[in-house]
Amino acid sequence: MVNRYSEQCVLYPCELAMLQRVFDEIRADGWHDAAVDAEMLAAELLGLFQNGLASEAALLAEMQSRQHINLLRTG
Repeated sequence: MVNRYSEQCVLYPCELAMLQRVFDEIRADGWHDAAVDAEMLAAELLGLFQNGLASEAALLAEMQSRQHINLLRTG
């Protein structure tokens, strides 16, 4: 199970909306590994945001890159 409360994080509505758009894009575009559940994907996305990737384009590019690498590893 993902530890959802590892850090206190306050998100503004515009930030939450941006994260939701990136999440939806990743889930819709086929780059995600079907074995990765939504909670794990959301936790990874939030972690990137909390560590400084704050633009929608940067988050999307990083998530796509990570998913592509994971797909290559698993075949």
